[in-house]
Amino acid sequence: MTYREAQAYMEQAAKRGSVLGLGPVTSLLQRLGNPQNRLKVIHVAGTNGKGSTCTFLEHLYRAEGLRVGRYISPTLFCYLERFQINGRYMEEQEFAALFSVVMTELSDMEKAGEPLPTAFEIETAIAFLYFLEQKVDLVVLETGMGGRLDATNVVEQPLCTVFTSIGMDHMQFLGDTIEQIAFEKAGIIKKGCPAVAYPNPPQVMAVLEEQFSLHNTERTNPYGFYKVEEKDIEIISETLEGSTFRYKGEEYGISMAGRYQIYNAVTAIETKLRLDGSLVKQGLLDARIAGRFEKISDAPLIIRDGAHNPDGAHALRKSVQKHFTNGKIIFIIGVLRDKEYDKMMEILCPLADKVYTITPKNERGLSGAKLRESVLPYCGDAEVCETALQALERAGRDWRRLEEQGEKAVIIAWGSLSYIGELDGGREYGTG
Repeated sequence: MTYREAQAYMEQAAKRGSVLGLGPVTSLLQRLGNPQNRLKVIHVAGTNGKGSTCTFLEHLYRAEGLRVGRYISPTLFCYLERFQINGRYMEEQEFAALFSVVMTELSDMEKAGEPLPTAFEIETAIAFLYFLEQKVDLVVLETGMGGRLDATNVVEQPLCTVFTSIGMDHMQFLGDTIEQIAFEKAGIIKKGCPAVAYPNPPQVMAVLEEQFSLHNTERTNPYGFYKVEEKDIEIISETLEGSTFRYKGEEYGISMAGRYQIYNAVTAIETKLRLDGSLVKQGLLDARIAGRFEKISDAPLIIRDGAHNPDGAHALRKSVQKHFTNGKIIFIIGVLRDKEYDKMMEILCPLADKVYTITPKNERGLSGAKLRESVLPYCGDAEVCETALQALERAGRDWRRLEEQGEKAVIIAWGSLSYIGELDGGREYGTG
């Protein structure tokens, strides 16, 4: 089977949508010999910060010379970005070869009248096969959505379960209270497996601790459940190039901007130290991830951020207020229609002097015109653009005009990850 044929099948499978439940993916993996249980896995769940925390973990292990597999969703740049080993994407011929193996089992499932896996479940199985075939030392595995019924929750005994920031998102699947969502995330907890949690709100921590205690006692799991505490973190400096901080008296540096990245880094630090007690600090500095309060250009000054839910919007607001209090703010925004976009506009758009809205190239994309209506109560100067690049060109011209007038300005493109990957670079924009 060729890569193009495999992609055609996956496009059809994607039309089956998202189905929470482990039956079809479990059946497929059993047919494939359960590759997930022959890998060393750190399993990560959360609403925000999964990608960043996993990136910190990946680089901490890579700094020790290990081969680390990553399975990522959604992606910014290309389809095969979701399957990585030490930052290298899977190649088309590798995907085609593995898909041929999986396709044989899918055909047998269909003949037997079994429910077929979704596209995400098929990709999850391919990821496990790939990492096993490539003999990685470790897999840092992030959930796609939720945890309890997520396709990744088929690993019987991970090395550790990690919880990043948990907030309101995917309510149609996970529940409409923070406690219900935390319960779904907590579904990755396993007996005898340690857990580490980002400094979440008390109601989230209470659910995580309760679920952990239902699976574990001090006798069955001496490692226990560890909560990162803000009081143990001392901020030394924060810039657009990164931050330095002390954690429990030890100094660290990271190359990612944003206060929340410090907390993500500490969550990764605690995970690493609790698993093996060693840590190469350079790994934290080496860790970078696209689309998380990331500066992609100096002239014009462009930041892109994948804030796509209210908690992400609050985190971005704090970063904007920290770094750009005295300048003009130009937003480019594109979101999905199943997100709480009205709340996000309420949180962020009062900061904006100008807003450009776009429609993400996604079947769930909210139209730029509809988004503009949501922006207008908070910023009266809002304009719809046909594409992200058109918005960037216009924002770039605004930035240069303001600079010529002696005013500082910044362009911040935020919202769905399905569009901000298009803004890779930016130096060529706004010059006309």
